[in-house]
Amino acid sequence: MTFTTRRRAVLALSGAGLLALAVAAGLGMGQGSGTAASPNASATAVTAVIATPNASATPVTAPSAADAASRGNDAAARPVLLTGEVEALDSQTILVPPSNSSPLVLRNFVAEGSHVKTGDLVLRIETADAANLERYKTELEQARARAERETANLDVAAVETGKALVSAQAALDKAKVDAALPKVQISALDYDRHQAELDRATRDLVIKRDADASARRAVDRRGEDGALEIRKLQINLAFQIAQLAQSEVRAQRDGVVVHGYSPWMGTRFEEGSSAWPGNAAGVVLGNGEMAVTAWALEADRPWLTEGQAVDLRFDALPATFTRAVAGTIKSITSAPEARASWGRGRYFRVKIGLPAGHALALVPGMSVQVEPRPAKAAVSAQAPAPAPVAASDALTVEGEIASRSALPVAPPSIPYIWQYKLAQIAPEGALLEAGQPIAQFESNDVTTRLVTQQGALQEKLRALDKLKLDQAEADRAGELAVAEARSNADKADRKATMPKELIRRVDYDKLVIDRVEKSRLATLAVTQHQAQIRARHAERTWLQAEIAQLQAQLAALVKGKAALAVLAPRRGMVVYRTSFDGQKFSAGSQVWMGLSVATLADPEQLYVAASVPEAQSSRVRVGQAARVTVPGSNLTLDARVVALGRAFHGKSSAQALIVRDVELQFDGKPAGLKPGAAVQAVLLADTAPPAPSVSQR
Repeated sequence: MTFTTRRRAVLALSGAGLLALAVAAGLGMGQGSGTAASPNASATAVTAVIATPNASATPVTAPSAADAASRGNDAAARPVLLTGEVEALDSQTILVPPSNSSPLVLRNFVAEGSHVKTGDLVLRIETADAANLERYKTELEQARARAERETANLDVAAVETGKALVSAQAALDKAKVDAALPKVQISALDYDRHQAELDRATRDLVIKRDADASARRAVDRRGEDGALEIRKLQINLAFQIAQLAQSEVRAQRDGVVVHGYSPWMGTRFEEGSSAWPGNAAGVVLGNGEMAVTAWALEADRPWLTEGQAVDLRFDALPATFTRAVAGTIKSITSAPEARASWGRGRYFRVKIGLPAGHALALVPGMSVQVEPRPAKAAVSAQAPAPAPVAASDALTVEGEIASRSALPVAPPSIPYIWQYKLAQIAPEGALLEAGQPIAQFESNDVTTRLVTQQGALQEKLRALDKLKLDQAEADRAGELAVAEARSNADKADRKATMPKELIRRVDYDKLVIDRVEKSRLATLAVTQHQAQIRARHAERTWLQAEIAQLQAQLAALVKGKAALAVLAPRRGMVVYRTSFDGQKFSAGSQVWMGLSVATLADPEQLYVAASVPEAQSSRVRVGQAARVTVPGSNLTLDARVVALGRAFHGKSSAQALIVRDVELQFDGKPAGLKPGAAVQAVLLADTAPPAPSVSQR
């Protein structure tokens, strides 16, 4: 019985059967303890009787040591086959920055193949954070003005309580003078009235002191609350500034920019493309050092170890299937992870290093077949050069006509407007001149908000005019109040300077008290007038800041409404784009902010954008001649391969086929071709061996 057969055998053991096996095992152990078995002697087979339900006893023989050894050899030799891909070690993934809105429009995206240095701008997104930044600045100014206005108003109220306290203190002082008169010198009625007035003035002074202290505490509390509110808005403003700084991606190393592909549309990210936060828009490739990342199913993990040698075969390099490239497992992740596109299984990430000097024309994204090798197997350090392609072996690929200069046509980015209606669009294939309309977008929210903002702005402007008139009148009234207080202080001072001998002592003491009271009231009147001026200035500043915010919002709406009509900035041909459901945009379609509905392609810069399956990519090289045929016509044009994609990728979200991009340039100026038209390109066989290094776009 082989190990596989024994592994598949299923036995239902009853209680008696288990007991029989236990007894037999005990006998075997007893024999083993009595005598030492020689290393070459085979173990004694133990036979037990296993009782099965409703069946006669069945003899079962326990596996011998030889069977166990055979089983271990089978397990050690279990074949394991992994799949993986080539990745660049010295690379930076260009991730679309985070944003509070999506989708986003890619701007300032460096052209593919461009060399960048550390710190260079690689990508920027259009975001509403700039509008939020201005809004937070305006809110900060409004908060400062509001805090200053309310604090000044509380200061005015505190001055009023201070005035009341001064008057109460003066009244108490006068009451003390009257109450100090001897009872024998005045009538009993006057004496009782003076004593009652003293008691009332004493209680009133206590009340006025409490009110004044409460008003001062209110001023302090409002100052603290205003400082906290301002600090909160400053933190929000700093956060928005940080968010705005994150809307740019800069190169972290010197290298070459390679564009990525949309996981939804399957198209390559370009300048003006729509993307979502977190999408990999591309990579910056460094010095070109490559490695292999493979994925091992949980069941295969026990047969893999770090440092283990593996055979690597690349689908794009057929020569590696006759002579595999040796690699070494560098690391294996400690925990598995799910890969939803492969099913419900979980996989360990396996990093595999390539041998030094392998001389392979590796490209990121290449598919790799990984097979662990026995330790005694020979190691192949270098793959031989691929054999020349047979002259009769031509290759046909599918592609489409594209333009090297294509401008996206998308709705404007208006703050807080997320959806638009495509009211009109020029016919697909139409050749437009500069200034001609391409598309017309509509949004009822824009018109509604525009009317609302205009009404609010006019209302605030009228309120500002009225406030200025009221404050001018209040300033004059405040100045009159200060002048009156000073005049009263002067009068009280002149009365208190009268000769003491000419008036009664009681009246003289009251005049002195009046002088002190009026002097303090005059000082408080000046303080109150200054606080009122600060309050009016803060109120005016707050209203002006609100008007400035409304004017900025109104200007953005007016600019956005004008941009709803998209005009051609230069001569070009209209090419429609597809939405998420695979249908081309047309008049009446609903468009989300950031989505492009069409492109304006330059018909003078046409080329063929094709893709070749990975397994056939080794048969394509730069400079290879080709013949391009437009289906449905007799038009055949000569072309030549001018560039190969710098990375392998999935053909689309619906097709998992790994392909490599191929660009073909026409030998002459083509006539009658339109961007977006499907074509077939026959790559003619080339008997010359390929160049040692593959030219990449």
